[in-house]
Parts: sequence; structure tokens; C-alpha cells
Amino acid sequence: MSFVFFIFFLALAWPGDAFPEVNVHVYTGFSQAKLKALNAQQLQQRTFIPPRVGGSPKIDGGSIHGIGIEWRIRPRFSLLLKTSFWEEKSTAIEESEMLFQDFGIVPFQANRVTRVSFNEYALHGRYHLIDKPKKQRFYVDIGLFSLIKVNYREDYNYIFRTESQEFLRNTLSRAESEGGYMLEWGLGGDHYLASWFAVNIDILYRIGKTRRLIYKSFRHTFLERDVVDDAVGNDRTLPQPGDPVAFVDQNNVRHALEIDLSGWELTAGIRFFF
Repeated sequence: MSFVFFIFFLALAWPGDAFPEVNVHVYTGFSQAKLKALNAQQLQQRTFIPPRVGGSPKIDGGSIHGIGIEWRIRPRFSLLLKTSFWEEKSTAIEESEMLFQDFGIVPFQANRVTRVSFNEYALHGRYHLIDKPKKQRFYVDIGLFSLIKVNYREDYNYIFRTESQEFLRNTLSRAESEGGYMLEWGLGGDHYLASWFAVNIDILYRIGKTRRLIYKSFRHTFLERDVVDDAVGNDRTLPQPGDPVAFVDQNNVRHALEIDLSGWELTAGIRFFF
């Protein structure tokens, strides 16, 4: 609640006859989220259901897109309310052979797709180190408050090929974070192209991670007649809605998955002044 009192204090400090300068900022760029546990552990886990597909390539980061509204409430200080979206995926394909229905040993292809995305809703403060009206400005950006929500999806799509036809099977899982935190700070600047329009570059470093991820759904389309070992009639061993997403480490210890979002973020955008 400290950020609420901070805003309240600033509101009391505004001169009675002052109206804050407002601008809208649209930006895009690259966010280098570390995703430590996801890359080192979760993406190396094998699927719950045979045929068990193994590791996937790590996710090094991805593009981020956002929009913000900034209020210049003091000559050298402004508040920024922004929201952003980031998403990336990892894909792996494995081919092998196994027993399927009454066709005997048949070839199959398994395609694993893991998607991670997050939405951020944040309040930042900016202190202007250099401010040349309608020309240039350079500022320090500090995050005051941030809410994040992470969505996690993992799909395994299988194709079993017989001499006459193909059979498609899959497992589909969806999970969401219980919340999380984010601390951000960095530098940025604007170069005006007109009195009402500027181009912008920001570089930020963030520290943060989610709390555990919780399954919203987990389902598969394998049938009993598929004769895939352990695939059917064993739903009690599969994740249920409300269970945490977890991995087992090299010591056979189970851990809830937390998404580490720490890392650098570089964005460029345009700014419209009102």
C-alpha cells in the first residue's frame, strides 16, 4: 500500500492551478528473462504419458510489446502507468517406434511445444536529468509497483503412422501463476520530431519471479485400445486442476516451478504529447 500513499502525497503537493503534461507511449523491444528453473529443469522433464518425449531447447528471451501513459506532475518528475506483454516458446520433435493398438510396432512422431507468456501492470516514477523542452530529455526510470501474471502452456502432439492411416493423439496442459513481484530500474530518453511527437529508447533491468504455477487443466486424448503403456486408466497419476506445476531434480526431489523473469529489457517506441 506504500505506493498509494506515495501518489496521495504527490497529489497534495501539486500546485492548485497546475495541470500535468500527459503523453501516451507505445513501444516494442526485447526482454531477456532468465527463466532459470524452466530452462534447466522443466524443459528437460519428460511427458507424463508414453511415448515419453525428452528435453526442449531453452528459451533465451523474446519480444515485448506495451503501452504507457505518463503524467508530468512536477518540473523534473513524472509518473508512468504501463502494461506490457511478452511471450516465447520452445519446440522439440522426437521420432521413434512403439506398440500401438493391434498394428504392432509402428513409427510415431511427437511434437512438444512449451509456451510461456506474462502480462505486467506497473507504476513507475521518472526523474528527468536532462530536459530541453520540445527537443530532448533524458531520465532515470524506477519501478514503484508491479503486478505480473504468467500463463504456461505445454502441448504434446503425437502422430502414429500405420500402413494405411495416421492416428493423432495429444496431451494439453494450461497453468497460471499465483502472482509474483517485479523490481525495475533503468535509463531512457526522448528525441522530439515535433512538439507533439517523439521517438524513445529505454533500457531497464528487472528482478522478479512468479510464485508457483497452478494447473488450470490437463487432459489427453489417448484411448484404452491404443495399448500405450500407462497411458490410460491411470488418471490419478496425472496433474489435476489446482495442482502445482512441478519438476523432479537429479536427486529425485520434487519442486514447484517458479518462473524467473529477471534480466535486461531494451525497448524503442513513439510518444504522443497532449
